[in-house]
Amino acid sequence: MGDTLLLPRLDVGELLQRLTAEVRAGREPAGRPYRHVNGFTKIVAAEYPDGSRLTLHYWPADPAEREHVSRPHDHRFPFRSILLGGRQHFIELAETRSAPSWRRFTYRPYLGGRIAYVSRTGDVGLEPFRTVERAPLRGQYSTTATIVHQAVTDRTQACATLVLRGPREKRESHVYYRQDEPPPRGGVQLGRRLSRAEVVRQLEDIAAMLS
Repeated sequence: MGDTLLLPRLDVGELLQRLTAEVRAGREPAGRPYRHVNGFTKIVAAEYPDGSRLTLHYWPADPAEREHVSRPHDHRFPFRSILLGGRQHFIELAETRSAPSWRRFTYRPYLGGRIAYVSRTGDVGLEPFRTVERAPLRGQYSTTATIVHQAVTDRTQACATLVLRGPREKRESHVYYRQDEPPPRGGVQLGRRLSRAEVVRQLEDIAAMLS
């Protein structure tokens, strides 16, 4: 998955300054930032020849929501992540033969993830088997392309992570919906485009976390 020492030796402050200057100037660093359906802003900071990609994820504060729990999902690639600020932990799950309380869908993104096609493939049970606690700027969370997990993000304050994703290993990933949860209308998930001013404000907020 690219350079294993890249994340710990990065000058994140310098990276944020560069990204903020590029966005202010109307340039997209390595793709258009957008609001993901899982509640975070995704900003691609760099792409590498082997297919690896460095991204910033930012969850704005939303005290009314308090905690955001993503749908269980896996990825098309392995990745490593550093928590820059805020509070978050991961729950890892495995498919079981117990009562099928979840509906499994394949997930195939296009246009850098801004559009994704979702198609139902069956009903399964999911059993949590590990919780991974995180602390800002301490250690990395690493996972493979096959582990199903949920990100649990405290929204009483903003949260940000820096993610190094490896080259793509699969064409599709999976996302799980509860039996009583409506699937995406028309089988399509759409990210929300963000204004330049909003992206700059979020980058400045991440920089403030580090200071």
